[in-house]
Amino acid sequence: MTKMKRLAVIIAAAAGVLTLATAPATAAPHSTGDGFKTVTVNGMKLIPVKRTSTGARTQAAGVAEADMFLIPSGLDANKCWDADLNSINRNGTKMQVWDCNMDADHQAFYITQNPEGYTRFQNVASGRYLDADLNSINKNGTIVQLWDFIAGAKNQWWGGTVNPEGYVRFQSPSSGRYLTAEGNSASNGTRLQLWSFIAGGRSQWWGTGPA
Repeated sequence: MTKMKRLAVIIAAAAGVLTLATAPATAAPHSTGDGFKTVTVNGMKLIPVKRTSTGARTQAAGVAEADMFLIPSGLDANKCWDADLNSINRNGTKMQVWDCNMDADHQAFYITQNPEGYTRFQNVASGRYLDADLNSINKNGTIVQLWDFIAGAKNQWWGGTVNPEGYVRFQSPSSGRYLTAEGNSASNGTRLQLWSFIAGGRSQWWGTGPA
């Protein structure tokens, strides 16, 4: 696959569906408890990161400056999506939550929208995509992993809705189930999985909530 052009993205709710587009930053950054700056986009906050001319990492001042994003957990804003380094170099990479680290490529994601209107998340470290395991797709507890790009694969597509609390739920169109932190936990190493909708379930909420 050719290297995708890195776009500054904005996450917006349109008819309850998450869409992505280029846009200037409009909201002042906030800080999480660990001092990470988060930008507010239609009620949801992500951690924007950019590379400097030397290749070092720094906080982006806003959405338009960001090269990539960290995705925090609704259970704990200082825990982020994390690709397990022990399996990062192969298909089937474990996806988990871990302490947010702005300098960690394995926690950073490029975000793009496909022509069907769904979102793909590409891991910066490996180039692989957030993927729901087809061997377990039809039951609760579906493994969420990283996998090579597969054209037209709905198990690599993600729809999103902003809930009344200002967080986002990511839903797999392959099964209708939601991206969930296993065991309602934000402990380091907690696996990501798919699970049926849980009313009020913060384990299915992502971002750091409303401004």
